[in-house]
Amino acid sequence: MSPLTDSWLSPAVATALFWAMVAACAVSQLFIMRAVFRTLPDAPTNSAVPAPRRWAEIVQVLLPIAGLAAVFLGAWRALPA
Repeated sequence: MSPLTDSWLSPAVATALFWAMVAACAVSQLFIMRAVFRTLPDAPTNSAVPAPRRWAEIVQVLLPIAGLAAVFLGAWRALPA
């Protein structure tokens, strides 16, 4: 085993922690998406301030989800068997 994969956590504990963090991030992302979709303004209150584009706001919510999925996939592969 390499020093990176040799740890003081048992595989069962590491797997449980992994899934707990996946669940926590999933719930967090759901609340972020809910907030974005509920609070996007229809029109700016001040004409000097440009209105945010809806597609840009949605992309800014979806990109972190894709990044988290990639990170979790890499972490899953690194977990001890």
